[in-house]
Amino acid sequence: MLHVTNGSVVVTRLHDLGLPGRVLPWDDVLHEGPVRAGLSDAGQRGERAIFLAGGDPAQAVVIEQALAARDQVLASAGSDDEVVLWFEHDLYDHLHLLQILDRLDHPNITGVFADDYLGAQAPHTLREWFVARRPVTAGDRATAQRAWAAFRSADPLDLVRLIEAPTAGLTRHLLPALRRHLQQFPWVGSGLSRSQAQTLVAAAAGAARVRDLFVAANHRAEEAVFMGDSTWWDHVRPLIEAPRPLLEVHGLRPPSWPDPAWWHDEATAPRLVLTGDGEMVLGGRADHIALNGIDRWLGGVHVTTASPWRWDEAANSLSSG
Repeated sequence: MLHVTNGSVVVTRLHDLGLPGRVLPWDDVLHEGPVRAGLSDAGQRGERAIFLAGGDPAQAVVIEQALAARDQVLASAGSDDEVVLWFEHDLYDHLHLLQILDRLDHPNITGVFADDYLGAQAPHTLREWFVARRPVTAGDRATAQRAWAAFRSADPLDLVRLIEAPTAGLTRHLLPALRRHLQQFPWVGSGLSRSQAQTLVAAAAGAARVRDLFVAANHRAEEAVFMGDSTWWDHVRPLIEAPRPLLEVHGLRPPSWPDPAWWHDEATAPRLVLTGDGEMVLGGRADHIALNGIDRWLGGVHVTTASPWRWDEAANSLSSG
């Protein structure tokens, strides 16, 4: 039996349950950086490794080797009598689930598709969910493959069309998760992603320490939290570093972005405060992209200043330009 899940915390929990078989963590933050169509598995590993390493060639080699070892375990699943997929309701987990089901060819795939966070469950709950796991059907796999193709497409309207059309199978959280991905595109009116907007709202309310902002912009603002603190910080830093910053640092500024002092709770910890431009953007009187530009990947889509796809919340769709 092979168990596949979302990361090291749940791996430990499953090992502690004493379940039979191996446990494989599917580590990759797929909602960040390029996940392009048309690449082989090896080509995608290389591209993901470069992105995840932040451009450090030596670290990229290490990450690519880890991804290759992970993929090899999945490829060897034919020797297991069953593959059990353990995944949660959020965007992070659903992208893992889509990628795995796009690749996995096995006659006996089952799933524990949780409505809550696996790592927060009592052991008896995880055991009950394991006993109640359900078969993954051919329809589930077909839905996953369509959704994975749409996520990787260079045309984000493929994903819009998918969430607009009723789809059967897989999980009831799939379409909300994919819609949440689309909300990471810059929004009409502000040029901010939903995560960035939630951070500015929290700063405007006075939750100014970095740790407080993270909790307010994620745990208190998301229907299903999918972003860890380091990933969220990658979204916030451009708001501080921009030519026209939307946030500014008050207090003692740590010497580097990875410095843990950013996250301290003491009264002397650095605080983030809206700038005048931040107030303008948050109030809809200025546009972040017009002020600062954009260059980022969302799945298969390269969002740039020259071609800034915009999310229109009222229309529940995207527009270009």
